[in-house]
Amino acid sequence: MLRYALIPLMLLAGTAQAAPLTLGIVLDQHESLADMATTQRYRAFVKDVEKSIGEPVRLQYYTRGFAALKQARDGNLDMVFGPAQVIANLGRFKFEPLLKSDETTAAAFVASPNFKGTLAAKSGARLGVPDYESLMGGIARSEINSRGLSKADFAEMKFHRMAEAPLFGLKIGRYDLAVATEEEAKTWTAANGGRIVFTSTAVPLRALSVLPETVSASTQKKLSTSLQNGNSLNLALSTATKNDFKIVGSMLNTTPTVLPGAKVITAAEAQALIAKGMAVYDVRVEEEFEKAHIPGARSLTYKEGSAKEVGFDPGDDQWTLSRLPKDKTTPFIVYCDGTICWRGYKSAVMAIKAGYKNVHWFRGGFPEWREAGLPTATKNN
Repeated sequence: MLRYALIPLMLLAGTAQAAPLTLGIVLDQHESLADMATTQRYRAFVKDVEKSIGEPVRLQYYTRGFAALKQARDGNLDMVFGPAQVIANLGRFKFEPLLKSDETTAAAFVASPNFKGTLAAKSGARLGVPDYESLMGGIARSEINSRGLSKADFAEMKFHRMAEAPLFGLKIGRYDLAVATEEEAKTWTAANGGRIVFTSTAVPLRALSVLPETVSASTQKKLSTSLQNGNSLNLALSTATKNDFKIVGSMLNTTPTVLPGAKVITAAEAQALIAKGMAVYDVRVEEEFEKAHIPGARSLTYKEGSAKEVGFDPGDDQWTLSRLPKDKTTPFIVYCDGTICWRGYKSAVMAIKAGYKNVHWFRGGFPEWREAGLPTATKNN
C-alpha cells in the first residue's frame, strides 16, 4: 500500500521539478557583459518576466546572434529577446514574435566630405561596416547584395566588432563610406560634414519572440500584458506579429534584384511560362521539394558552401549542370526558397557561366508562388 501511496507524491515532485523556461538575451553591438549596468538591467528584466508568468526563468546571454539561433534551432531556448535581425530569423524555427519596441532604427551609408561617389558598381570606395552579425551590418550587406554589388566593386570592405569604428575610420580618412545608425549618421555629418548616401527602411530596435510549443497561450498573454504595462528596460513595447519582421527578414542576406544574363521573373510569369511547357528546376534541398513544390518542377538540389554574396566562389558549391538541357539555347526556370535563398541565384549564375542563353530566375521562389495562391505538388502527386 505504501508503494502505491508514494506514486502520486512522486508525480507531484516530478511536476514541481520541471525545467524552467529559458530566456535567451542577445546583446546588440553597443552592449557588453563587462558593463555592470547592462547585466543589472537585464537581470531586472528577467525579474519582470518571472513576476509576470509566476515562475522562475533561466537566463542565457549571447553576444553573437548566430549562437542564439543555433540554440533556438536545437530546442534549447523558449524565449528570445534581441535585435530585429535575430527575431526575423527565429521564424525559421517556429518562434513567434510577441512584443516589439516602439522605438525603431535604420542603417545609413555615410560619405566623407571628400568622397563624391555613390553606392554603385566599381565605386572604388573604402567601406567600413559594423559587425557582420549586427543589425546594421546585416542591413548593409543586404543593401549591397540587392544592388548586385560585390567586394570587387570596393577598394576595401571591412567589418568591425566595435560599432563606433566605421565612423571613426571615416573621420581619420581611413574610409570613404561608413555604415552607422541613422541617428549616428545625422549627428556625424552635422559635426564633420559629408553626406548620407542612403538610409534603409526603419525596423524595430528590439523584440521578444517565443516558442508556442513550450510557452503556452496563457503565459504569452501574461507576458504581453505585464511587459507592455512597464518593464525595467524602460522600453515602450507593443504587440508584434510576423509581418512586423517581414521587411527586415527580406533585407537580411537578400539576393540581388537583377542578374545580367538572366531574366528575373515573377510568380505570374513563371506560371505562364510553365503552362507553355518551359522546364522548371527546384534547387532547394530534397526534403523541401518532397514536402511541396511547383507542379512539374524537377528536383536539382544546389549544394551550397560558398558565402551568400554576389562574388561567391562556385568552387565551394556543388550543382549538377549536366542535368540541364543539352541545347544551351533551351529556356528554363530555376527557383529556391524566396528572396533570401541564394541557391536560385547561384544556380542561375552557374548556368550563365556554362553558356546557357535563356535562363529564367524566379527570384521570389516557392514562397511567392504559394502566397499567390497557386497550386502546389508533393512527391507523390
